[in-house]
Amino acid sequence: MSTPATVFAAGGVVWRDRRGTREVLLVHRPRYDDWSLPKGKLTADEHPLVAARREIEEETGQQVVLGPALGVQRYDVHKNNRVVPKLVHYWSARIVGERDFSPNDEVDRIAWLEVGEAARRLSYPRDVEILDALAGAVPVVSSLVLIRHAEAMKRKEWDGDDSDRPLTDEGRETAKRLIDVLAALGVDRVRSSDAERCAATITPYAAAIDRRIHLHPEISERGFKADPDGLKGFARSAWKTGRVTVVCSHRPVLPALAGELGLPVGKFVPGAFVVAHRLADGCVVHERFGAP
Repeated sequence: MSTPATVFAAGGVVWRDRRGTREVLLVHRPRYDDWSLPKGKLTADEHPLVAARREIEEETGQQVVLGPALGVQRYDVHKNNRVVPKLVHYWSARIVGERDFSPNDEVDRIAWLEVGEAARRLSYPRDVEILDALAGAVPVVSSLVLIRHAEAMKRKEWDGDDSDRPLTDEGRETAKRLIDVLAALGVDRVRSSDAERCAATITPYAAAIDRRIHLHPEISERGFKADPDGLKGFARSAWKTGRVTVVCSHRPVLPALAGELGLPVGKFVPGAFVVAHRLADGCVVHERFGAP
């Protein structure tokens, strides 16, 4: 007998601070007559960060950007007359654009509630556990996305200067897919090695938000090889209070660059990235993703 395919979903805890009180946003689903956290299933090939933001905005009508991860729910659901596992990833979701809510077939009511009241209103204990994680994940002081450039032409296939080596067709598709991923995180500062393959990885996103890419030769392969100490002090420009910065660099540079930024050193395949958040207590929380 084949193993039932897992249903993947994503959502978040939408929050705001109002007059010294933290409030969160719950949704009421008429089909189940329950109060829950906004969430929904991923579409085909959709990145979970993109799905979480999309589902939140579709169900609540509110604009959000995602912050630290809050946890994962695992439970069984009925699908096509079978019981199948469901996996739901949640992130904190800071409201950035409050809009009027329009009831629909899936969600007929929303409610902004103080955190304690929201915990009492939620229909499922598993949602309360996710809500409880919010206190340890906000507020965020600054955020950072560290990316290895997308797939580039192989060195042996390129006759020009290595700094000019371009992305492959697949690399360019990855760069396009990064647009929605970085938008979900609210990235508003763009930093890159001055090599073509790095700049090209984040050019589509920079164009989408009409921002200039700040080029840093010291985080290029050539610059790092010439002066490994050139990375010192880079963290001061990368971690910016109140901002979300993306930094794109190269595999040989990333271990030292991650160390300078206070992030764990690990392997990065082309297009892979780490999302990190510095909290008010000085702690840094992070999670890793493959290429979108």
